Amino acid sequence: MHSYGETRSSPAGETLRYKDSAERLSGRRLRRAFYLVLLAVVIGLCISYWSWVDAQARAIVVISSVLDAPVLTPAVEAVGEDPRFSDARVAGNPSLVVRPAGEGSWPAIFLVNGTVQEGRKLPEVRNLAEGFARAGYLVVVPDLPGLTEDRITPQTADAATQVAREISGRPETEGGKVALVGVSTGATLALLVAEDPAIIGKVSVVAGVAPYSDIRTVLNIATTGHYRRSDGELVRYEANPFLSYVVARSLVATLPPGEDKRTLSAELERAGRESPRPLSDLRSRQTGDLGADAGSVVGLLGNRDPERFDTLYAALPDEVRHDLEELSPLAGTGRIRAPVELVSGPHDKFFPPSQSYGLARIAPERRVTVTGALDHAKLDVSLGDIPAFATFDAFVVRSLRTARTQD
Repeated sequence: MHSYGETRSSPAGETLRYKDSAERLSGRRLRRAFYLVLLAVVIGLCISYWSWVDAQARAIVVISSVLDAPVLTPAVEAVGEDPRFSDARVAGNPSLVVRPAGEGSWPAIFLVNGTVQEGRKLPEVRNLAEGFARAGYLVVVPDLPGLTEDRITPQTADAATQVAREISGRPETEGGKVALVGVSTGATLALLVAEDPAIIGKVSVVAGVAPYSDIRTVLNIATTGHYRRSDGELVRYEANPFLSYVVARSLVATLPPGEDKRTLSAELERAGRESPRPLSDLRSRQTGDLGADAGSVVGLLGNRDPERFDTLYAALPDEVRHDLEELSPLAGTGRIRAPVELVSGPHDKFFPPSQSYGLARIAPERRVTVTGALDHAKLDVSLGDIPAFATFDAFVVRSLRTARTQD
């Protein structure tokens, strides 16, 4: 008999209470495990995407350096210490070197100019170099042979390769690699450097704005206003007259030293880089006072018929054609093993975007961006075309991120 008020649990009740307690404990363990997994995923995503976030922050600094932004640019300049500017000779070339504030090694950028008379002293060039340095990159801007004189030669390309090699070997260069960043003809020089077997393994990325890849196409556009597509069809392409001037200066520079070379160079200088028709005098020029080599150069430069271009090009001296092909990334047999990021406007005033797409054969890791925010080397940003600017921004972010990724 049990006394009044005494309770005694049944075996079934104890089993139910035990089961409920076990389920609660199991539930807490599952929730803890879920939160731990979730935390691990969040940490993993942060680690995975931090390089992109970091690169975007640096891209804002770089882009602000080439924009006339009343609020953004002063705000960026107010953050952190000013970079340090100095002049030096790099691989024998007078150069601007810009270092980030502080000590240590940094990812290096070789900023390759196009044909700019002011060279490294051009304010826009200095601003861009400063922007890269504020973003944490060591920047070298050399005055390569010929570029300040509106011409590009094999000596220009050779000097660029030597500069890249020296930068990659500097103690202050992080990882022993250099990013090649070029604009216009400078972008083509960057591609030529990256293609050189002597530089394999020393380039982190090639980032180019509006390059050319085939010198024959450039010559054809400059003289006849046409180029031939890969399928053989002729395409009309209007380019800025300055292209004709640079092409003529570069082509005459391939001639051997002598009176003919001096004569033609002087005639082009009289025409001037601002001439709206720099080849007009050559088109009406008689060649009786010139030797065969110079005469063939004048014949090509004075031609307006795209159907005659191939014949006139073939008539150039072997040495001249060899030098021209040294300036054409697609003419060689090498391959670019580094990642390549290229950007161009939909109708560049010098080189069609197809010149960038054509590099697929020699640059397996090539990516081409076409955006209306770009007018050759000028970034044009408007509130009405934010998507175009976002496309350009993505190009900058990818390039900066890759430049900081060292294998």
